[in-house]
Amino acid sequence: MALYSPHASGLGNSAAYQVSGKPFASTGVAPTNAGDAAEIAFPTVTKQITFINNGATGKTIRIGFSVAGVAGTNYILVQPIVDGGVPITLDTKVTKFYVRSSDTSTPAYSLYAALTGVPNEDLPNSWLGSLGVGGTKP
Repeated sequence: MALYSPHASGLGNSAAYQVSGKPFASTGVAPTNAGDAAEIAFPTVTKQITFINNGATGKTIRIGFSVAGVAGTNYILVQPIVDGGVPITLDTKVTKFYVRSSDTSTPAYSLYAALTGVPNEDLPNSWLGSLGVGGTKP
């Protein structure tokens, strides 16, 4: 006789990424210098992140996966919606996300994330130190 033995969600468990994610929303303003990059910490590992730059014309925002990344060269530049920029959607599993203005302004942003049931302990450094992320492992 077979026994049912449920398995917990894990980082490599594809089922955790096939179902709809638990919603997570955040708004804020992007800080102006690298040391002040806004960290958005998620309660569980993400499945997908959608980021929108709601700032004024010409006010771009750097987004990335570490403070060093958004301060250096490991970031994605997001144009404001008023300039024809579009929301950017990233299919990525992370526990932290970083936002920083690319100049001295503080543009507003909105963020939506689809969360998995995978606990943050499965990804304790959120890829910090990986190629393209920036920074070093703590």
